[in-house]
Amino acid sequence: METPVRKLTVALAKPEKLSPDSGFLTPNAIQSLINQGIKVFMQHGFGNQNPFSDTDYADTGVEFVGPYADLTMLSNLVFKFDAFTLEQIALTKEKQILFSVCPPKILDHEYIKAVNSKGITLICMDLPKDPEGISVVEKIRKETLSEAGFQISLSNCLFPFVETLAHAPSVGYALQRLPELMHGVLCHAGTLCHQQTAENLHLPWRDILSLCWDLN
Repeated sequence: METPVRKLTVALAKPEKLSPDSGFLTPNAIQSLINQGIKVFMQHGFGNQNPFSDTDYADTGVEFVGPYADLTMLSNLVFKFDAFTLEQIALTKEKQILFSVCPPKILDHEYIKAVNSKGITLICMDLPKDPEGISVVEKIRKETLSEAGFQISLSNCLFPFVETLAHAPSVGYALQRLPELMHGVLCHAGTLCHQQTAENLHLPWRDILSLCWDLN
């Protein structure tokens, strides 16, 4: 008998601002995902903000789409370097998983309400800082001599998160495989689960462990 295989798909949204780090995954990283049987959709313009162009990504076999509304309909996982806008949240389908590299401090009541109203799981991997307050992105930039080198280093840093989420049948399973993800989950399936954000906004929250597993 043939064993059914879950169809793996991810989508990559272009950033809002021009920035060399906003592509966040190199063509080689995308090629690795595709080689693992993961279908990758990319918004036109994703590759035009960094050292690699859309043409470089096209050579990997990625499929390009135009509007964000089309992109979000093609996958349950959408990745973006900067924060998803409120307009994009409104277009995002129900129970979508969104991943971005942005600090939780950008979130306000309106944003949380928009995310939770659609049952979205929002993951914001705020990259860590050293004891002097310098972020990983800044350190990588200082230690690399070219934009391409910087992009490769940043991609290597973020690729495990993307790969784990792409393969996991559920968020709970992904957290077991890569516990570091747990610190980035701000809302899970429409429930706020990031304590600091909840306290800053004076909102109720539930621990991510209680949302993903029956602890009783």
